[in-house]
Amino acid sequence: MGRYFEYGILFLMIGVLALGFFSFFSAPKLQADSQGKILQTASNSQYYQQKAQAQGTECGDLKDAGNVQHLSHHPSKYADCLKKVDLAFLKQATGKTLGEIMG
Repeated sequence: MGRYFEYGILFLMIGVLALGFFSFFSAPKLQADSQGKILQTASNSQYYQQKAQAQGTECGDLKDAGNVQHLSHHPSKYADCLKKVDLAFLKQATGKTLGEIMG
């Protein structure tokens, strides 16, 4: 009886570790439209803000299309960041020019 209990505890611990591992490394579920453009939602915004903080910069990865889309949703807040993005990449990621985004 004692052996079964030990095996049960061991199995449970392995299950908890596996669940933690997969939760930690799983890709986030970002909300996008039918064309794959990142939507302006609170959860998407929070994800990119946390990612930028982890990189130690307000702008985040300026070569990540999703991040550039996020920045374009907040042009007054991220104007300096948007000006640093390659103009061709900005157009590709957002479908808009810098002038169109900045208004």
